[in-house]
Amino acid sequence: MSEMSYSFGEVSNMAANGVNLDALIPREDFAAPTTPYKGTPIGTIGMGMLREEFFAQSLRKPDFQRETSNWTPQKIVDLIAAFLDGDLIPAIILWRSGQYVFVIDGAHRLSALLAWIYDDYGDKSRSMNYFQNQVPEEQQKLAEQTRKLVEANIGTYASYVDSSKTQYANEKIKERVGMMNSNSFVAQWVPAGDALGAENSFFKINQAPTPVDPIEKRILRGRRSATAIATRAINRAGAGHKYWAEFSSENQGEIEKAGKAIYEALYLPPMGGLPIKSSDVPVGGRGYSSLPFIFDLVNLVNGIGPKDPLLVDPDGDKTLQFLQAAQRRLERVTTTSPASLGLHPLVYFYTRGGAFQPVAFLAVLQVVKKLADKGKLDEFTRVRRSFEDFLVARKEAFTLIVKNLGAGHRSRPALEDFMTLALEGLWAGKVETEIIEGMTADNRFRFFATPAPIREGSGGKRNFSTSTKSAAFVSELVQNGARCGICDGLLHRNSMTTDHIERKVDGGGAHSGNAQIAHPYCNTTYKENDAKRLPSQPALL
Repeated sequence: MSEMSYSFGEVSNMAANGVNLDALIPREDFAAPTTPYKGTPIGTIGMGMLREEFFAQSLRKPDFQRETSNWTPQKIVDLIAAFLDGDLIPAIILWRSGQYVFVIDGAHRLSALLAWIYDDYGDKSRSMNYFQNQVPEEQQKLAEQTRKLVEANIGTYASYVDSSKTQYANEKIKERVGMMNSNSFVAQWVPAGDALGAENSFFKINQAPTPVDPIEKRILRGRRSATAIATRAINRAGAGHKYWAEFSSENQGEIEKAGKAIYEALYLPPMGGLPIKSSDVPVGGRGYSSLPFIFDLVNLVNGIGPKDPLLVDPDGDKTLQFLQAAQRRLERVTTTSPASLGLHPLVYFYTRGGAFQPVAFLAVLQVVKKLADKGKLDEFTRVRRSFEDFLVARKEAFTLIVKNLGAGHRSRPALEDFMTLALEGLWAGKVETEIIEGMTADNRFRFFATPAPIREGSGGKRNFSTSTKSAAFVSELVQNGARCGICDGLLHRNSMTTDHIERKVDGGGAHSGNAQIAHPYCNTTYKENDAKRLPSQPALL
């Protein structure tokens, strides 16, 4: 296979900025009973067939197939150009079952061309209908970026259709029109006679040359499990393909409601561009191609280990239970729920240079749970300002721990211990240098005991890198960001409440002089507990 053809293979590692083409080819239950097909399979798929609604409408992706959202705008442009210029593109692998033609391999390739024909790169009518008008702002921005890139490098499909009607058409377009009508994808057909055989073929095909990501493969294999369905519901904010369609209408509604609420808690406001110029970042990073992170999140909060079997959920009760557990855990760190600590994502979940760290998010969730289980949230609140200052000063520690121990569950326990040791040191009245000195006795933390924190960027460059610019903003945030009037910790827009400085029960009025912004937990539980403390008990520092 040539380099050109290899470059259009299906991508398996879920790119961070993929264009969402998932609506161009709908999903269908692979095992749904259908009338056997007795016709002769076609050998090629040309532009004429893709333009014909009856064929395009018969195309389906298996319900377990990965999201078609991994290609960058440039990769989509390259595919369209390659098709129009007659370059070699790998065959599309299909399986026919009754009225449907299932795309076993090649969904991104076909979707890219369909997106060009329909001018829908994740933001027009097909996508809007598919996602029930719930298209994230980031998805819309990527769609428009792709559209502009296509127009600049190829031209719109409409301009090709109209080229024969005008003498002013671009010469390159005229040349490509002829190729467009004669070129085609080669179609190869899976000979399997039943759905199970075709499914096995899918997994065999997708092992090489670009194998399915291990986490994604686990989701696909266990697609009818509570974990996988809950993950899909969150990933698409309760919209898109309904993996939960077999459940009761009541459970369907509750699953969609919970999925939407969790998505919004994680990904609103949407992530802007880099460098970071606003503290209003989402707690969960970019809400795009985030299946592995959400999958790990759902498993973690529900006690599902990396090797535990993913059991089929027959009625949706377990899926709903998993979603509700995830929602409760999230409400401990974000939203305006009374239990929310309102942790600022740039302090806890992002690198100094502005990159979201999924494993840090999961580690913080666990630390907060342990604090809550042990009744130590008030103790945390009393040292919160010092703890956040410590985390920001030693921000590179998270990155170094992950680098040395590996991502995911391999480094998460060490991140949890790092934060726990820091809190215990602060509770004991130790200063930062004493805390670090104590940590270096643990081999996992010895490498970050440096005289001064490592800084983003390189001193040898004249122009600031994106990460250095983001680091400057994070530094400014720590210096001058909005702070809770009770604990003095940093405030995030998703978790702000207005507090009576003098409590209402003590006669405090609702005037501006008696108002301050505060974290939800500080405003409710901590403040009430603090008012009940005896004079001899420790109060707010």
